[in-house]
Amino acid sequence: MAKIKFERTSAPTGSVQFSRNPSRGDYQRSRQYLQPMDYADGGDIYIYDKGIVKNYMTLHWRNISKTDFDSFFSFLTNVSIGSKNNFIFTDYDGSTYTARIINSDDIQSSPVMTDRESLTVKLLIES
Repeated sequence: MAKIKFERTSAPTGSVQFSRNPSRGDYQRSRQYLQPMDYADGGDIYIYDKGIVKNYMTLHWRNISKTDFDSFFSFLTNVSIGSKNNFIFTDYDGSTYTARIINSDDIQSSPVMTDRESLTVKLLIES
């Protein structure tokens, strides 16, 4: 099982690889279908087939080390620059995706114990 890694190879370069992965139940995929929709005067609904699909992954670490936590925020601040830059995301199966941190304006974290945090990151999978 591969360790989850965020890596950007074009400027600004940098990466963060977490020392442990989220538990299986804390790794969620979701898909959103964005399709134009309208109502006719008679009340009929028309949903067009010309829509797009957005894929998301939510990663929740319940007990992340302070080192991983600080490395992630350094990556967020200096490399991905919030949601501005995309990067290569390697999941626990070793599959790679082009991703973007979509909740950079509202990262949820809380202290669990000394030098341990919980952290939730939501990714928009671009490919």
